[in-house]
Amino acid sequence: MKWRSRASRKAVETIVATFCTSVQESSRRLSSLSAGDWQKSWLWIDASGMALYFLERIVSLHLETSLPTATVRRLKANLADNRDRSSSMFTEFIALNHSFQAAGLVYANLKGFTLYPDYCPRPELRCQFDFDFLVDGNQLHLCQEILEGLGYELWAITPDVWEFKAGASQLTHISDHYKPGPQRSVELHFASSQAEPYLPFRDPRLQRCVDHSWAGATFPALSPADQFIAQSLHIYKHVCSACTRLSWLLEYQHCIAAHFHDHNLWNEVREQAWKQRNAPVAIGLATLLASQIFGAEVPPELGEWIERLPASVRLWANEYGRESMLADFPGTKLYLLLQEQLKGGDDAWKHARRRSLLPVHRAPRIVSVPAHDSAWNRICSEFHQARFLLFRLRFHVVEGARYFVESSRWRRRLATLHEFKPDLAAD
Repeated sequence: MKWRSRASRKAVETIVATFCTSVQESSRRLSSLSAGDWQKSWLWIDASGMALYFLERIVSLHLETSLPTATVRRLKANLADNRDRSSSMFTEFIALNHSFQAAGLVYANLKGFTLYPDYCPRPELRCQFDFDFLVDGNQLHLCQEILEGLGYELWAITPDVWEFKAGASQLTHISDHYKPGPQRSVELHFASSQAEPYLPFRDPRLQRCVDHSWAGATFPALSPADQFIAQSLHIYKHVCSACTRLSWLLEYQHCIAAHFHDHNLWNEVREQAWKQRNAPVAIGLATLLASQIFGAEVPPELGEWIERLPASVRLWANEYGRESMLADFPGTKLYLLLQEQLKGGDDAWKHARRRSLLPVHRAPRIVSVPAHDSAWNRICSEFHQARFLLFRLRFHVVEGARYFVESSRWRRRLATLHEFKPDLAAD
């Protein structure tokens, strides 16, 4: 498995530019890329989720001849593989929904197949790897019984998410990134109190669910306003971490463009966002980054959220937003500069920062091999785990050093932002 590769920045910027520049300019920039630029950038293209959206874009603009034949061939092969993958996942998706409905669960599908067509025109253009559900916190154990009956096992637990996996004993090779694979994953999201002990309860959004239809199937989903807020919070969560998939921001921008004049939607978003923790900042930051990177116009109702952002958050977006969103996999630690502004820099934040810079917790297993499996499979599992540990170590050392270098420049920029400005009215 190839863990890291430094992409050609020229190729990355050119791919992004095809979504916000003229056909002529896109053609000129694409034609200037060498075969080496493409070869160095495949890991970023795949990890960012942009590969198939990019293919769709150049086909719609009739720009295939501006790319090397081998590049177009690879992109089209990926699309064919992902079409099969999406079809396979949709079959599993319907089976999960039927099982939940038969048990009388109160739930909603999150992300995934509920994003079509508002966020993505066709399922085969998205790189989907798991299924997400919002469930009634009081029905978690019933959900667990259903999933275990379908071959899943409980993998990880957090205060508001239970993760289940199936086929986790096989590691997917990067060359099979778009192909149907044996690994399956389900995340159950639920509302819980923020105090200890965490007490799950029914999320109020479940009362506002709507029926969503796709490919002849109907399934429960969040209301359009709740879904938009959820997508902004999803982007915000990852912007406040090492790596964010750029395709999520493109999908967010696609929804904004599709509903630009839908004042009822934006008014409903305004009404519901104030009731959800971090939603106002999430909407403002996600909208600002989408407009900066893809150059799109912002509806006045969403522009208000940008204006409400703290000045230091807008400064971070201007200074580091693009770099963070376009960074090589697995990302950077520049998000820590943003988190400090959001969390106030108190002792709890300083402790969290130390843990992020020098994590001492045990690394997650990337492959789980049963004890009764063959010795060879167990050896291969440990080999891949060792490579993963070295990969994580390199990331923490390199990006940690970069963070310390950049933090001094960031403090100078903050000082400039907060320095005293004369009161012109005093004259």
